[in-house]
Amino acid sequence: MIILLFNQAPEIIEAIIFLKLPIHFQGPVDLTPVTVPQYLAIYYGWPSLVENSLGDVTAASNWFAQFDLIVLGDGLWKTTHGDHSKTQTIITNLIARNKKGIFWDDAGFDYGATRQRQSNMIQYCHSKNMNVIMNAWNPDDVFSGSNVQLNSNDIYLLESYLVSNGTYLSLPAWKEKADKCANYKNHSGVKMACLSTPTTHDQFLQAWFGTAMYNFDYFQATDITYSASNNRLAFTVNPSSSYGSNWQNDTITSNAANTYFSRSTESWTLSISGDGASWGYGTFTSVG
Repeated sequence: MIILLFNQAPEIIEAIIFLKLPIHFQGPVDLTPVTVPQYLAIYYGWPSLVENSLGDVTAASNWFAQFDLIVLGDGLWKTTHGDHSKTQTIITNLIARNKKGIFWDDAGFDYGATRQRQSNMIQYCHSKNMNVIMNAWNPDDVFSGSNVQLNSNDIYLLESYLVSNGTYLSLPAWKEKADKCANYKNHSGVKMACLSTPTTHDQFLQAWFGTAMYNFDYFQATDITYSASNNRLAFTVNPSSSYGSNWQNDTITSNAANTYFSRSTESWTLSISGDGASWGYGTFTSVG
């Protein structure tokens, strides 16, 4: 499990991180093993009120314990925050088996960050035995060029993944960005976390299958306020945690119209369909 407690500063959010080992199935050396997405929880509400916990820190701790990567909202570090004390207790209840880390929001060049600033901060975090999570819209801002200090213990966040606030997004644009991230993951070992904000089950399925077929590491479907408006944090079980041991190829295939995308293991084909505007979903199809 990973928990992140923010400390907002320009272009930075500080956090405490707790990490479990990923669920995966080891395949033959020449094939890529399947990694089942773990559970991401970016949560900007009051931790002690999550899912009707009503200030009960044990109930809140138990709810958060279902997730593997948890990000808590800005301001909780302040002693003047109304949920500061109870948040400390919740984190204490979960901290023993976990690690520390830093979450960087607005870490891309479009927010004024530079590669040198990124590298200085990442090196500093690593020197303190802390990992980092980077949130930048363009993955090239984080991974391309020289002086990239990220390693396989770090994470990159793909925000607005396939669906944003109940709106389907462009599938060709999704594939272009996801292809980049898959390539960066393969070369650097940095883990990928996908965050989507669907409002229907079909949208959830499209976003989850789009995460799983790329072998990305974490997934969350939440509301557009990231729970800030309602303290709700849904735990939605993965459609499956057993859909094969290894991938049969290392690329996502698509049709000419860019309305169907798929990738197969030895036993199942994972696919998403949609027009990037009015409809879309994801599904499994048995191989053979």
